[in-house]
Amino acid sequence: MTPVPDTRSQIMNAFGEQLAAAGYPGISLVGVARSVGIQKPSIYHHFPGGKEELYAAVALRFIEQLHDRLVTALAAEGPTDHKLRVLAVVAAEHSTRAISFEQRIYDALDHVSDETRGTVSQTYVRDILDPVVALFAHAVEVGEVVGEPWFLMNAFLHLARATDLVNTPDGAAQVVALFLDGARPRQPVL
Repeated sequence: MTPVPDTRSQIMNAFGEQLAAAGYPGISLVGVARSVGIQKPSIYHHFPGGKEELYAAVALRFIEQLHDRLVTALAAEGPTDHKLRVLAVVAAEHSTRAISFEQRIYDALDHVSDETRGTVSQTYVRDILDPVVALFAHAVEVGEVVGEPWFLMNAFLHLARATDLVNTPDGAAQVVALFLDGARPRQPVL
């Protein structure tokens, strides 16, 4: 039997569903409360900062969960291309909808305070982007690819998220091969 999430988790889940469906401006705390079966003041018991504090909690939980999958992908044994195949699958997991949840979290940054924006942004960079940059920095260092690691990270993640190939058999390998074809060192033409 699956345990019932506590009220705080239920509120976060309902908020996340509204964020995914309507974006930050479209979220109604009354609707969140209704979907959980509580009154709106109960939300403030768990999240005294209201909508913005709830957004931060949901965004940071998402980043933590994505970070855990990312760390697992980057810890995969094998050469860089194998790690990139696993990473491509992780990157594409949340891109199946027209607007991904990750994009909704990013878009909401325009509607929150500088403090919340800084916390969410810095956590995302530290926990999601920096480990991928480190993978590419190592690949550049050992001569597997050429380029600036931040650019390589950005190009790879955008490619993995932009294609539905990753969700097909051998799709991740095709995406990685396409990416590495452009990122590998070239022999000078004589």
